[in-house]
Amino acid sequence: MVNKLIALALVITCALACQKHDIIKVKQDHYVIPGDTFFPEGIAYNEKTGIFYTGSTFTGDIVKVNVKTGDAALLSSGEGSGRTFCTGMKLDAKKRLWVCGGSQGRVHLINTNDGSVIKSWDLRALYNAGFVNDCIIADNTYVYFTDSQMQKIYRADVRPDQPGNIEEWLTFTNQQIPYAGGTNANGIEVTPDGKYLLVVISNSGTLYRINTSTKEISQVPLNMPINSGDGLWLEKNKLYVSRNAIGKIFPIVLNADYTAGTVGDGFGENLLFNTTMAKADKYFLVVNGQLNRRPSPTQTIPPVLPFKVSRVLIP
Repeated sequence: MVNKLIALALVITCALACQKHDIIKVKQDHYVIPGDTFFPEGIAYNEKTGIFYTGSTFTGDIVKVNVKTGDAALLSSGEGSGRTFCTGMKLDAKKRLWVCGGSQGRVHLINTNDGSVIKSWDLRALYNAGFVNDCIIADNTYVYFTDSQMQKIYRADVRPDQPGNIEEWLTFTNQQIPYAGGTNANGIEVTPDGKYLLVVISNSGTLYRINTSTKEISQVPLNMPINSGDGLWLEKNKLYVSRNAIGKIFPIVLNADYTAGTVGDGFGENLLFNTTMAKADKYFLVVNGQLNRRPSPTQTIPPVLPFKVSRVLIP
């Protein structure tokens, strides 16, 4: 019996060691995104393959990047897919890429094997959507989308091989979540138990908790506002907020039921209007979107080239 227990312990030890050995190393301190007008925004990372994906807010192109070699390649052409704008993105359990269409008011589902568009939804035509900004997948069941201009959250079932319609899952009022000019609802996360969504409102620097069963909405009091809050990442009860105009990532320690939080010190160096992020090993892969340098009649300052995704050590 003792020998059997020793053998079992050795098997478990070996399995754990193998798992640790299999962690893909993020070898470079930054990754170059090709294209002088790419202006990246969203990011999704496949920890099993060591590939991350990011999309352009200017061309709608989606590229894939190898974290070991830094090799970048076009996955899906925006022009070839009728896509001009990409923002938040997430991989589902089938390794399909859900992509928010930003100012186009669309959502796209991409096959990461060949870059083909599995399906595309025009939420502007369906629900008068505004700016479909970010998304999160909860319990490998539903994907939720924020709208920065309209007081709505959309939802789709990620389980079918061929997903059906996206629904207008939640509408709310200014009494529930005040909206103003500029960017309102932006980054979105889900708690580990799938019970709550957490949504940051960029222009007011406020955070809200939404019950996924009852749709009850409540503000999460913080010790300081988190204006310019963009992408979110939740680890247990610590919420990380990428604050684009601030150029830092800020941790928020939340209480057990996510009803209050304390904002800590920002971290990350030389970030350029950092938008979204994905965790890879002990780092965040942070998108330097430089969206404040997108060309317009009132903005003529060129971006810092090349565009990059930075590796940021998580304190």
